[in-house]
Amino acid sequence: MKIKLRKNYLIIIGLVIALNIIFPPPRMAPRTYTFEKGEIAPYNVIAPYDFYIPVSEQELYEEKQEIAKRIPPIYRVDTTIPQLVQRSIKNLIGYIDSLKSVNNLSRDSMITVIQRTYAIDRVAMLYLLNNSYVRTLEQIGSRIQDVFKNGIVDSKLPGVRIITIISGDKEIIETIDRMYSLTEAESLLTAQQSPAYRRLIQFFLRPDIVYDHAATQARIDEVFANVPRTKGKVLKGELIIEKHKRLTEESLEILAALESTYISIGTWEIVKTLFFRNVLYVVLALFLFAMGRLLDKEFYRGKNLFFVILLSAAYMIIGKLAYMFNVIYLVPIALFIYVIALYFNTLCAIIFSVVFAALFGIVNNDLSVFVFLATSGFVATFSVRTISTRISLYRPMAFVAAANVAAIVFADIYLLKGSLSLIHISAGVVNSIISSFFFVLLLPLFERVFDFTTDLTLLELGNLNLPLFKEMAIEAPGTYHHSIVTGSLAEAGARVIGADPILARVGAYYHDIGKLKKPEYFIENQIGIKNPHDSLKPQISVLIIMSHVKEGIDMARKMKLPRSLINIIEQHHGTTSMEIFYKKALKQTDTIQEDAFRYPGPKPKTKEAAIVMLADSVEASARSDKNITVTKLQRVIKETITRKFNDGQLDDCPVTRQDLEQIKTAFLSTLTGVYHPRVEYTDAKAGQATPSEG
Repeated sequence: MKIKLRKNYLIIIGLVIALNIIFPPPRMAPRTYTFEKGEIAPYNVIAPYDFYIPVSEQELYEEKQEIAKRIPPIYRVDTTIPQLVQRSIKNLIGYIDSLKSVNNLSRDSMITVIQRTYAIDRVAMLYLLNNSYVRTLEQIGSRIQDVFKNGIVDSKLPGVRIITIISGDKEIIETIDRMYSLTEAESLLTAQQSPAYRRLIQFFLRPDIVYDHAATQARIDEVFANVPRTKGKVLKGELIIEKHKRLTEESLEILAALESTYISIGTWEIVKTLFFRNVLYVVLALFLFAMGRLLDKEFYRGKNLFFVILLSAAYMIIGKLAYMFNVIYLVPIALFIYVIALYFNTLCAIIFSVVFAALFGIVNNDLSVFVFLATSGFVATFSVRTISTRISLYRPMAFVAAANVAAIVFADIYLLKGSLSLIHISAGVVNSIISSFFFVLLLPLFERVFDFTTDLTLLELGNLNLPLFKEMAIEAPGTYHHSIVTGSLAEAGARVIGADPILARVGAYYHDIGKLKKPEYFIENQIGIKNPHDSLKPQISVLIIMSHVKEGIDMARKMKLPRSLINIIEQHHGTTSMEIFYKKALKQTDTIQEDAFRYPGPKPKTKEAAIVMLADSVEASARSDKNITVTKLQRVIKETITRKFNDGQLDDCPVTRQDLEQIKTAFLSTLTGVYHPRVEYTDAKAGQATPSEG
């Protein structure tokens, strides 16, 4: 059983393969290196890609220790401690007072009871009871409060003189020398005092400034987090080890960094990168396929396919070279979008702008590049829509240059957090100049190869001084005049419904060029001569009249006119019936088929072809009336367009009823200016309609 693959799927597969070739995955290590310090390198080692030299664990440890030395330790003030000490002393005095009021309570019993609540040494208690305990305790409280004024820290770290003190939401830097440690405070308070007094001081004394190890460590870690983990970058193509040179510790360190990058990439990273990249490629390919169907452009069919492949391949190759030489801001995406906008339409150009920007911006994980390419593509799309003169070619160049500069400034300053680069800005301006230059240079070639037409080419072809029109003015003056008027009508009609007015006008100029082969057989040229159809059978007359379409197509092809003009020549009569000859034939025989008296078609496929058909018929009908008035013109326009619509001649083109109403108004305005028809009005005396002099 043979497996058949649709051509579209094969194209998508081919695109994915091509993209994988252009954007290869990261490479694995070709070898491991076993060099020793002091050896002579047997070969050159060149960096296969950009990589960084990591800082070793020992170096990071040493750096962290240095940071710890520079960061002042954090201590927190507990403002409640002095109050707690004072309250504890008052409570003890009150407790002793209450025990003394109890009769028959021995001193030993009193000490035992006190020690159940206060863990004070027995010797110290005897000292209190043998002396004035109230005065002694108040003296101790007063002296401790004096020491609290400077502060008592729980510990003084060796080698530390500056500390950070946090009190509530305030933070200050202080020298620790002006504060007391517990030991220093105890020595100060108990100098030349008895051991019992020292024990009382030890019981009540406590620090009010406590070292916060967790906060100190967090601050060290915060600073350490900003320490670079690399100490240099090796660029792709850079010589790491030179053949015949002695290996140094530095070169071996770089080699180790290279090997570690191979290890860090790993097989899984390569598989993951390949998978997600190919998912993106397939999504982009399917997106183009779906949008082509939706917009009726069929990107993957016929000439469109070769056009898309050629431009996409050229764009990716240029972009790849720009990445290799680190000049990504020189990628002339505007050049490709110019051509796509003219070949397809504005919406297609926007779609390709997104796809082309994604190929380099998303695949290379570079948002700044995506923003630059997308902005340049969008502006190129809208600035190239109305190129109709040579001077107008400067407009897209100026617009794209401004957009490129704006996108580069945004990317460099906001996205990359860097500084403004004059080199990058210059690259953006040069990019627009290159795009416009090659656009002008290559546009005629693209028009010829892919058979599409721009307004510039149409304006050249619409020059009435061309030999063809000079010959028509002499050999077929009626047809010449008819074509000029039809062109004015078609241009006016196209403008009001959003069609291409230049294509419609130039198409009208060429629609009847086939009549040059036998001009005398067409009524507009029969000035002062007998109508040759009077002596011909209607079947022969029909063949002669029909032949002007085929003759016109042949002439257009020999002249290498664009396909858009050939289509108008081919479709401007659609499958219209030649009623005059059909009725004449019916008088001769009843066996005549009406289809034999219809043009072979096809019917108009575009708005421009439909407008030329309507303008052709309206002009011919208006010219045939010798005493034309505005009212008659309105009737002629309405009846002609209605007849074409009811006959189904407009079924294959995107012209709506609303468009037809607008076309009627445009035709009337133009024909009024061409024929200067009389205006009918009611005579005030007779009450009858009389013609005014035109």
